[in-house]
Amino acid sequence: MRFVSIEDARPGMCLAYDLYDSMGRTMVGSGCELTASYINKLNEYGFSGIYIEDEQSKDIYIEATIPEKLRQEGFKCVQENDIDRCAEIAQQIVENLLSRKNVCLDMTDLRSYDDYTYAHSVNVAVLCCVIGMGMGMSERDLNYLVTAALLHDLGKLAIPKEILNKPGRLTPDEYQLMKTHSTRSYQLLSKRWNISAHIKQTVLLHHENVDGSGYPQGLMGDEQSLSVRIVHVADVYDALTSRRPYKKPYSPYEAVEYLMGACGIMFDKNVVEVFMERVPLFPRGTEVNLSDGRKGLIYENKGPHNLRPVLNMPDGTKLDLMENKNLNVTILPPEYLDTVSPDSEEPGRKKMVQETARKKIMIVDDMKTNLDAMRGILEDEYTVILCKCGKQALHYLEHNEFPDLIIMDVDMPEMNGIETTMRANKLTGGRIPVLFVTAMCDAHTVMTCRRLHAAGYIVRPYKAIYIKSEVERIFSGWR
Repeated sequence: MRFVSIEDARPGMCLAYDLYDSMGRTMVGSGCELTASYINKLNEYGFSGIYIEDEQSKDIYIEATIPEKLRQEGFKCVQENDIDRCAEIAQQIVENLLSRKNVCLDMTDLRSYDDYTYAHSVNVAVLCCVIGMGMGMSERDLNYLVTAALLHDLGKLAIPKEILNKPGRLTPDEYQLMKTHSTRSYQLLSKRWNISAHIKQTVLLHHENVDGSGYPQGLMGDEQSLSVRIVHVADVYDALTSRRPYKKPYSPYEAVEYLMGACGIMFDKNVVEVFMERVPLFPRGTEVNLSDGRKGLIYENKGPHNLRPVLNMPDGTKLDLMENKNLNVTILPPEYLDTVSPDSEEPGRKKMVQETARKKIMIVDDMKTNLDAMRGILEDEYTVILCKCGKQALHYLEHNEFPDLIIMDVDMPEMNGIETTMRANKLTGGRIPVLFVTAMCDAHTVMTCRRLHAAGYIVRPYKAIYIKSEVERIFSGWR
């Protein structure tokens, strides 16, 4: 089996795995030969890709993480807001995964836009169970965790679809409405005596960040239960790797890079480490580009092969990247697929971006190397203004049109980033979001940034993908 993105699907390809609609009905069955009409219809429904059979992938078998019938029952109980049935399905998911020696997380989720909320809830439940198992949770606690994961987004069913699926930036009012979904989910459960308080709290708090910058209560990591921290990681990972009307999906590799970049800010480091041990960076059946110009299909990725897989090559041979003779060959990082990078977009889109007003980002840092690095990450998509000290930044704000975002180094001599931001807020009326960059992640720094209503902050060393994602989050609103 080979995974093929819907953009690369071609007539004549033989489908290797059934595709279902949001009601659990088979849209196109395994073994079907695709036609142009089928492909167009699947693209309209918002499917991200398909599995096909071909010669190179004939010995690659990928099984679903949980039985398809159980997955569809999970979809249905979430869709129908059947809380009692969700608890039963959660128990079945836990029993199913505990009974298996090896849990396969290779299969890329195949779903349409229409069933996103339901499929997302089931996917998060499965991911949470796998993480919880890795962290040694008891069966009872796993049941609580997985039930909370199934129920965590019930409140989104009350959010208008035109906001959930809005292709453009959310307005401030729309974003505030979106942020109510965790409280709405909790309210649906609050009077249910048969639902554990632990489950209710996990549902309410699943958007809390470990640095206290999340919502709805702004709790720090040590104030959150382990279940809250697990659901948060699983929820964001599945959202990143999902295709939505307003964004393309991250690859698993990119999503894990994002999780690592946000450790200590959004996510619990221990939870992310356990997650990384159990989720393949390169799922079986996906094609990767190699540093020597060749392409291969992932054949084996368990254990140490997660970073250095065995590949099926086009000539029928296998390439083991763990062998000494192949250590000079690496897998190239996937192209960044989200909307903030033009690298994977067609030339027409680049022209469109160039011809429209680009957002301006001011970067303030006393280190030239940091300024150059940040400029290299952002300048293809945004107009970048570089300032080497707080005084220079304030002078620019006094005499020029305001930027759309300020990325502010905290640790500057003479006038640090905190003082610079306080003065900048007086000049701008606090209208410009500020994203702090710091080498410190102590409680005092965090609380100071929060008092200044920071849009976020990034801890060095950082990954380019996290910088891009945080900028996009600020400009577009996190859903």
